[in-house]
Amino acid sequence: MIITIIILYFLSITSCNNDRTNTMDKKTNHDSNEIQTDSIPTLTKNQKKILDGARKTLENGAVYDLSMGYYVLKYEDGEYTGKKVYPNGDLDPNIGVCTDVIVRALRKASIVDLQEAIHDDLLENWSDYPTWRWGLKKPDSNIDHRRVMNLEVWFNKYWQEMDYKNFKPGDIVVWDMNQDGASDHIGIVTDKQVNNRFYVIHNHPDPGHIAEEDKLFRWDMTGHYKISD
Repeated sequence: MIITIIILYFLSITSCNNDRTNTMDKKTNHDSNEIQTDSIPTLTKNQKKILDGARKTLENGAVYDLSMGYYVLKYEDGEYTGKKVYPNGDLDPNIGVCTDVIVRALRKASIVDLQEAIHDDLLENWSDYPTWRWGLKKPDSNIDHRRVMNLEVWFNKYWQEMDYKNFKPGDIVVWDMNQDGASDHIGIVTDKQVNNRFYVIHNHPDPGHIAEEDKLFRWDMTGHYKISD
C-alpha cells in the first residue's frame, strides 16, 4: 500500500498534469482571427537566441515521458555523469515533458538556467510559489523547475507579461488544457506561420514527442511572456 502511494505521488509531481488551482488569474482569450502577427517578424537579439535554442532542442528530439516521474538529474549537456548535477542538471535527453523544452531551449540559448534560477528564487521567495500543492517543505532542484506552475510564477516575475494578440517568436506561452483553472502546459512560439498564426515548439502526449505545431490556440492560455530586450 505504501509503495503504491509513493508511485502515485511521483506520477503527479511533474508537468502537464491535472491539478485544479492556477497560480495566476485566468485571462480571457481572444479569437484567433483577431491575432496580430508580423509576416516577417522583427526580433530582438534575445528573441533570436531563444528561437535558435528552441530549434536546437527540437532537432535533438525527445519522446514524451508518459510516466511524468521524478528523476534525480544526472545528465549535463546530454551526457550521463552518474551523479546529481546542479546547476545545469537534466534527465535523459531522449525523454522529457513540456517543461523540459523550455529549460533546455533557454540553456542552449545561453539565456538562463531555470534549474538554478528557480531554486534561488524559491530560497528567497518561498511564498511566491504554490509549493503547498506538492506538500513541500524546502526546495528540490531535481523537480521544482520542471513544474508548469513554478515556471509560470517565475516568468510572470522576471519577464514581460503580454496580451493575447501580439505574439513574437521566442515568447513563452502557458495553457490550461483541461479548462479546470490549473496551468498544465507550456511551449515556445516559433517563426513558422499558417493563416496568420505562429506555430509553437512543445512536447505533449499528442503527438508523443517534441514537435513544432499549429497549437497556439489549441487550449486556453493562462500566460504569455516576452523576454526583456
